[in-house]
Amino acid sequence: MHLSKRKKSENRILSLFGTGLIFGIFLIVIWRLKESSPNIFYILIAIGLLSTYNIYSIFTKKIRDREAMKKIPFPEEWRKILEKYVAFYRALNKEEKERFETEIQIFLHETRITGIKTEVDDVTMVLAAASAEIPVFGIPEWEYEHLGEILIYPGPFSKDFRMEGPDRTITGMVGTGIMQGVMILSKPALIGGFENTNDKGNVGIHEFVHLLDSADGSYDGIPEFFIDKAYLAPWLEVMYKESERIKNGDSKMNPYGATNKIEFFAVAAEYFFEHPDALKKEKPELYELLTKIFRQDTKHRFGSAVKNMINYTGNKVSRNAPCPCGSGKKYKNCCMANSRIY
Repeated sequence: MHLSKRKKSENRILSLFGTGLIFGIFLIVIWRLKESSPNIFYILIAIGLLSTYNIYSIFTKKIRDREAMKKIPFPEEWRKILEKYVAFYRALNKEEKERFETEIQIFLHETRITGIKTEVDDVTMVLAAASAEIPVFGIPEWEYEHLGEILIYPGPFSKDFRMEGPDRTITGMVGTGIMQGVMILSKPALIGGFENTNDKGNVGIHEFVHLLDSADGSYDGIPEFFIDKAYLAPWLEVMYKESERIKNGDSKMNPYGATNKIEFFAVAAEYFFEHPDALKKEKPELYELLTKIFRQDTKHRFGSAVKNMINYTGNKVSRNAPCPCGSGKKYKNCCMANSRIY
């Protein structure tokens, strides 16, 4: 979401090309009127030029909105929340803090955050956005292209999103099916992940790292999209070695990391961002590989530029879908009213 000169330039060039192509096709269609009905032809030309300008404005809206966000002062209350809860933010220098704040504003402007039977307050909003931006702060060109909404639950939930009954052990999930492209987070777990600085865990960061894992097309714990091929074999080796250490009780990492490769990557990332000094001291190989993974992104620029051009802001729960709270009502007539977008 970084507002780089390259991203703005790509958006404008692609928008000019797109609108020029549209006007060119329109001109070909009406050209036969030039001789038979010149007055109508020139009226249509004027209408076409006006429409082309409007289309160009639509194509550049997302980038212009992001530029406008830079001029909006960061709310002081949000800054206090970051200072209180987010150690990653406190460690940044002044210039980095300003960039992090801008990224928070953009994320909250483009991502719908909805409370399911719970309030979405400023702490919840800011920490959800911080969870998203921490893993990609060193990858300024990255876009969570398909994520359009975060559902905030009042507590743990089941695999089928139930908030009552047995098997409510999940505190974070990237949705599938009708929830495709939607993230679900438990409010107490989200806040607790930032409040408790000793557990090396953070459910918000964990779930956003899952999204990074899937950038290459699959959830497999192997972040091929972000790491050079030369480091894939070392990553697999370290992953296997550290997973075995967890299973044998010889590691301070969260035991959940030994569940599978997918969870190992997310758990290792939590440790990396929550306690980098400890990780570097205890597991230098793992630490070095993670520093190479969470780096600047240089891939898939074109797809990102197109989505910026059409103002795509990710998938959301359909307005007419059944509400996730289980009320039986349509989403638009129930919890969607609790949505917040900055």
